[in-house]
Amino acid sequence: MFRIEIDGDVADSRALLDWRPEDRLGVVLRSPLSALGASMLMQLVTAAYYDVRPGRRKGPHYADIYLFHSGGRYGDFSSFDVTPHRELFLPADAGVLIEAINDRAITHLAVPDGDQTQSVFPWIEPEAARDRIRHCFAYSAGGRVRDADIAILSSAPDLRQDVELALNPMALVDNIERYIDAGDADIQLFSRRLAQRVRSRVNEASEIEKEIAKAHHNNSWNNGMIRQSFRRISVDDALSLL
Repeated sequence: MFRIEIDGDVADSRALLDWRPEDRLGVVLRSPLSALGASMLMQLVTAAYYDVRPGRRKGPHYADIYLFHSGGRYGDFSSFDVTPHRELFLPADAGVLIEAINDRAITHLAVPDGDQTQSVFPWIEPEAARDRIRHCFAYSAGGRVRDADIAILSSAPDLRQDVELALNPMALVDNIERYIDAGDADIQLFSRRLAQRVRSRVNEASEIEKEIAKAHHNNSWNNGMIRQSFRRISVDDALSLL
């Protein structure tokens, strides 16, 4: 499903992610729907989550992906199976961000590219992050980061649906409610709460912001292939971009 390039050479997800059963991906957002620029990374991690422990496909499991909304509420990502408690809404404060990242035991971190800053962090938090986080990536809301050394590509049309539902959350609500009575009582309760939550968040991104995000995503497709690029960075560089 995925083609991975590292420094221009074809590789596999193990070389890129080294994903382990207990690993967790964190994605930081600073603008509406900007994490769509890292949609391929989230989808690759989802595949790795199941591949590393195939038995997960037999039960109600969702990949351990956390979204950290910094300074606002930037759109619902339930279409990527990011469960409600894994989307966090935080002030635009690097100290608060690093505490939240460490509290969730994030091992893989994606941060928006930009100008580096010298933030003052709570005393133990940077060392805790260095000790646990194994892989960091810079990404762009447009799907193409400067000085990229990683590319994730795919021609699978199913990957587009997650993005389209994030851009049109009421379509996701319709999908959830269409099958809301299909499961047992626990599934029905979860589905009703999820539909209510998605409906309550439909205005977090304006129509103009959705059109911009849609244009970015469409530009990532060429001849039936989506391509997003990333840059591997150190933990310290990632912290300087929080």
